[in-house]
Amino acid sequence: MSENHPNPSELRRARGVSLMEVIIVLAVIGVFVSMSVPSFRRSMEQSRADIAGSNLRAIWSAQRIYWLEHRGYASDLSALESAGLLDPAIVSGTPQYAYAMASAESSTFTATATRRGSTRWSGQFSIGEDGLISGTVSAAGEPSIVPGFQ
Repeated sequence: MSENHPNPSELRRARGVSLMEVIIVLAVIGVFVSMSVPSFRRSMEQSRADIAGSNLRAIWSAQRIYWLEHRGYASDLSALESAGLLDPAIVSGTPQYAYAMASAESSTFTATATRRGSTRWSGQFSIGEDGLISGTVSAAGEPSIVPGFQ
């Protein structure tokens, strides 16, 4: 009677994964991650620009209502806040953007959103009485970013 014993080299192969296979898998994962991180960062910056554009639209709406009540535009954001027309969070700004009233007269105004809190991205958006948002945020070696809607 002979017993069937598996060959020791067959046992080693059936047990697990070689170190070389693990290194190859880690290298492939590293390549995928390195390709996706810049895209993710740009997407995050685009979403921040869209929020800034939305906040500028809120300032524009508040200024329009203020004009209907006073026949002139508010000279600063705190006047819009005290009139109950603007969210205090916009007046205080966000970690990414500072909002300000650059100029205001009886028939015209310009509000700005200036990028802050980043060593890489910089720039400014503005909106006037016509409701059009202009300006860009840019970084070295990157295409400029504008709010995703006009």
